[in-house]
Order: sequence, then structure tokens, then C-alpha cells
Amino acid sequence: MDKKRMRRKNLLYRLRKKGVKVGTRERCVYLPYGSEPDNIVQVRRLRREYDFVVQFEIV
Repeated sequence: MDKKRMRRKNLLYRLRKKGVKVGTRERCVYLPYGSEPDNIVQVRRLRREYDFVVQFEIV
């Protein structure tokens, strides 16, 4: 695999390890309502580098 795919794979792995749901087909990160997405490094990088969007969920 090339480095860009491995980097994305690692970011998704670390984010899921923290308990955050991610939809890769929709390029969407599902965070609990009220949380700040910019506080999580992996979310910031996915948004900036891979055009992911954040969807807040009411839990």
C-alpha cells in the first residue's frame, strides 16, 4: 500500500480505538452531541487531508 492509504488507515484505527464511529463510504465521523471535533487530532487530520465531515449524534 502507498503511504497515503496507510496514513488514512492508521488515523481511522486510532479514532475507532477511542470509541468514535466512522463511516468510510460517506466520509463521515459520528461524534456525540456537545463534543468538540477540533480537540481530537485524528478528526482534525481526516477533515483537512481527506475531506471527512463531522456528524453529531444525540446519545
